[in-house]
Amino acid sequence: MNNSYDLKHRVLIYKGRLIHLYFLASLSNDTLISRLVEGIENGEGKNLDNCLNMGDVDIVNTNDIKQIQYSIMSGNCALFDGETTYLMDTKNYPNRSIEEPETEKSVRGAKDGFNESILNNTGLIRRRIKSVELCFKREIIGTENQMDIAIAYLQNKVDQNVLKQVMQRIKEIKAKDLIMTDRALEELILDQNYNPFPLVRYSERPDIVATHIQHGYIAIICDTSSSVLMIPTTIFEILEHVEEHRQTPLIGTFIRIIRLSAVLLSIYLVPVWSLSVSFMQWDWTFFIQILLVELSIELLRIATIHTPEAISNAMGLIAALLLGQFAIDLGFFSEEILLFCAVGAIGGFATPNYELSLTNKYIKVMMIVSIMLFNIFGFVIFNIFLWVYLARLKPFGMSYLSPLFPLDLKKLGQFIIRKPKKGK
Repeated sequence: MNNSYDLKHRVLIYKGRLIHLYFLASLSNDTLISRLVEGIENGEGKNLDNCLNMGDVDIVNTNDIKQIQYSIMSGNCALFDGETTYLMDTKNYPNRSIEEPETEKSVRGAKDGFNESILNNTGLIRRRIKSVELCFKREIIGTENQMDIAIAYLQNKVDQNVLKQVMQRIKEIKAKDLIMTDRALEELILDQNYNPFPLVRYSERPDIVATHIQHGYIAIICDTSSSVLMIPTTIFEILEHVEEHRQTPLIGTFIRIIRLSAVLLSIYLVPVWSLSVSFMQWDWTFFIQILLVELSIELLRIATIHTPEAISNAMGLIAALLLGQFAIDLGFFSEEILLFCAVGAIGGFATPNYELSLTNKYIKVMMIVSIMLFNIFGFVIFNIFLWVYLARLKPFGMSYLSPLFPLDLKKLGQFIIRKPKKGK
């Protein structure tokens, strides 16, 4: 242990013998600690066990230093009594209140969202799935800086082979620390390497995660993260949005079709338009201008994320001037380039998944470069490689393009058309 100011050490006397109590004031509940100290000093039990008024008490050997240290660093308190050590749950983590996620808002429906507490997130899911089959398997990952995760699934619905693969890969993790919890865990479980496409689905909404689990899939909750991982998933599930299920079937279908069209436009509008223009007149500067506009829009997106909210509106006005009439008057960009790139950018903002929208931007830029270098042949070859690559992606044995590949017209139709709910 060290001499940090929040690491507290109390020496207590119980029936003539010294008892040492260690805890972190920054992560422990003061009320529980006070009750514990008062019970021991007043000798309220026939033996020390009866004085421990905590709900969760683990008894370990004092020589098990690693487990004791991890327990204290997690917010528990450790009571040393000779060769026996009592580890008691006194956690009181600082966390945000439960509120609607900024990136997954809906007009109707629940307004609660996950926060950085693994226990709170577990409760939000249990509130929606009141089934004895719902299981939360707790695991500790990391060798030096350890982290708690919970694997959630329905025992009677989950694919046991997929569950076995997930559990095996989690147990094989030998990373020293996973401070970036969910992102680092995704890369370690899926061996993602340089694949740009999201192979898991993230959500901060308990209703979405509960629905995913109800369908027989798996969710992974990471302590200190408000995003829950859902596996396995497909690109079509990633393209779904909760708003489609909060409207009538007809309106939900209309919203879904508009959203899918926007996603396709965000990828193909600018490349197809540039290809058609190149047939009439080939010009290198034309493609350079397109790439500069696309990269400028991406630069503005990055800058907006890091800009304080108080000055973000002012920055938006500056961006509109720089990529608007000033750029046209000075002859840097044409009106058509700005228009098509802006429509494509709006389609990217309509993409329901943040990771997928970034991937689509990368795919679009690479497609434009292929057209610039090889014209129609670059466009065709690039798309052949792209769709073959997507068809070969099978995270945990599930086709990433299902139900498009292998083709299942019934499921594909159910995805496009939001059918009414039936009680039978």
